[in-house]
Parts: sequence; C-alpha cells; structure tokens
Amino acid sequence: MSRIQSAYEHRYRELLLRFGARRPDQGVHWLLQRAERLKNEANLSPADALTHVARDLAAKSLKTRHPASDGKGMRFFCDSGLGGLARWLRGAGYEAFWEPSIDDFELLQKAKGLSATVVTTDSLLMERRVVRDRVIPALWLPPTLSIPEALAFVFHEFGLKKREPRCMSCGGELRRESKEALGERIPPKTFKWLDEYFVCNRCGKLFWRGTHWHKIENELEKIVR
Repeated sequence: MSRIQSAYEHRYRELLLRFGARRPDQGVHWLLQRAERLKNEANLSPADALTHVARDLAAKSLKTRHPASDGKGMRFFCDSGLGGLARWLRGAGYEAFWEPSIDDFELLQKAKGLSATVVTTDSLLMERRVVRDRVIPALWLPPTLSIPEALAFVFHEFGLKKREPRCMSCGGELRRESKEALGERIPPKTFKWLDEYFVCNRCGKLFWRGTHWHKIENELEKIVR
C-alpha cells in the first residue's frame, strides 16, 4: 500500500499546486487524513478512499486540465498493463501506442521519441527523474479504475473531446474507400446493404459502420460526455 499511497501523494500535490496552494505538503497531509476518515466511515478499501478524495479534488478545481488545445495533436503511450485503455483512446480519436511487456526504460524512450504522454498505473515510474522533471510528460492512473473510468479520467485531465475514430488495432487514421475497390475483402452479406467502408492507413485493416462500430460509439458517448 505504501507505493500506492506515494503515488496518490504525488497526485494530491500536483492538484494542490494547480490550485495555487502555498503549503502543498500540509494539504497532502490533510487529504490523506480525509481519505482515512472516509475509509472508516464508508467502509471503503484504502485505495478506493484515496481515489475518491483525488476525484473530488479534481472535480472541484477549474484548473485540473493540462494546457492543451482540446487535445489536438496529443499522443499517448500506455504502459504494458493498459492495452484496453489504448484501444478505447484510439476509438475516441486519439493516437495511442501500446506494446505488451515493454519495460519502463524502453517505454520512456519511445514516448520521448514520439512526443507522447505516458499513461501508467506504475507509481515507481512516476518517480523517475525524467518524469519528475517533466522532460517526459506522464499521467498516473489509480490502478483501481476500470477501463471506462480510466478513459474518463484521461479525458478530464487533458480536456479532451471525442474525435473521429482511429483504428483500434494500431491507432492509424481511417480513410474512406469505395466498396468496388475493396472487392472480395467485404463479406458478401455486408456488401449488399452497406456502401461506406474505411481502411486503416497504417495496418490496412478494413472497417465499416456495423453493429459493433455503433456499440463502441454508444459506449464512448456514455463515458466522455
């Protein structure tokens, strides 16, 4: 629990500084006490209580968002445990990189080369000097969050807006292609009733606005509205 608490302390301090707090260390101590009281009063786990306090603080602040132009041009590099989040970020229109089993050093180096913001649940990664000194931008996510909650957290943190979807497999942009040009790649039954198709400009995967697409769109609307 000490590692998790340390990460929350970092998060609390960051939010307090955005408020312009003159005594952030004192504020962090008070917030930790508040989380402890909440844990006992509401019978929550320590992690859930710490998360609740962090969310409450962020929601009350008008300065909780990083200086970004509605997320335009933002890229993300999710750590090895956040493959699901990377897919949903892509579906929401953002370029999100992810590699299974990537170690912290390689993750940071690749994120730096891509000018991408690291998204991680690893509190130790947040203690690396290049992250502490903001050489490489990074956002720590509470490990107790579900994928929809994590996506909402990222959207709130950076003031993002839902954009045209990207390929959920690799994050490439989708370009519209004529059904005639795609030929036998389209399933026969789909070919008969649908005219609009898209191809990823990176991996070449074929997409169309079928039931699965609309289900994803509906889920995203619920999460990021």
